[in-house]
Amino acid sequence: MNPLTIKFQMYVQQLTGQVPVWLDQPVGALPGYLKQRYEPGLARLAGQTWLVAFLRETDAPPPLALRKQLDQLAERIDPPATGVCLVAEHLPPYLRTRLVELGQPFVVPGRQLFWPAIGSAETLQRPHRLLPEPVKNLGPAAQQLLIALLLDRLLPPVTIAGAAEAMGCTAASVSQAVKALEASGLVRSEAQGRARVFALAEPAAAIWQRSQPLLRTPVRQRVRVLQADLPLELTTRAGESALAVQTDLVDPAEPVYAIASRQWPKQVDARHIPTPDAGTCVVELWRYPPEATAAQGTVDPLSLFLSLHDSKDERMQLALQDLMERIAW
Repeated sequence: MNPLTIKFQMYVQQLTGQVPVWLDQPVGALPGYLKQRYEPGLARLAGQTWLVAFLRETDAPPPLALRKQLDQLAERIDPPATGVCLVAEHLPPYLRTRLVELGQPFVVPGRQLFWPAIGSAETLQRPHRLLPEPVKNLGPAAQQLLIALLLDRLLPPVTIAGAAEAMGCTAASVSQAVKALEASGLVRSEAQGRARVFALAEPAAAIWQRSQPLLRTPVRQRVRVLQADLPLELTTRAGESALAVQTDLVDPAEPVYAIASRQWPKQVDARHIPTPDAGTCVVELWRYPPEATAAQGTVDPLSLFLSLHDSKDERMQLALQDLMERIAW
């Protein structure tokens, strides 16, 4: 018994509760083109005798040609069978749809069964969605997506497409981020129709604590430039400047701003200043776009904490503690 026959039997039994019983009755001699394309067999199922045609080839003929060939196979059976059921490892979606429209029974084991005469209408099973292995560190997109969820920056129900639009990135990057977060036990997702909806797996405060080993500073590099050289759109405060806005810390002598490293203009990059000077500022080049989770002109508090938590400045540590206590989990 070939592997496809075994898959067919198991799948039919799983979906219908009935076991096909194979008969020894021979099928008449077949023309060469039918013999090359199909392996026929007779089976009793639901009190009826069926011709089961296993497709040998990878590519099936067009719908009407396929239907005609199956009718030609049925003509070789004496006494006549109740009907013909096509069995294949794979059938394209369009062909499956057309076969349903034509009323032609078929089985794609593990995927779809259409056999109205035995009381089983169209059944579609999606392959199990496999989770990736847990990661050692979250990538930039996954970290920012987690932060957006922790701070309620995304309104539920959160979908892949909705999150991508809100955060200004591609649906593919959000999808990969969700997989990484789900594999690490930080979010749960489920299919709702054609969309995948996801949310934190536990209350935000618990997820924040659990995620600490996976998170890292969003800052790739800090550069000092003249504030007059900054791009006009660069206004998101970060570092000590943002901490001063969100706590009682005093404003630093040099303002600090944040921008995604990929958005940093190369012409400004060439004019670094080594030490503080009149009119200078500090720019943090981030792994992800800070404005996606920013609020009121400053970077979000969780990214801010991650960017400064290694600071040796006691004032900074006290301000960071104050910052985290102000977050309403």
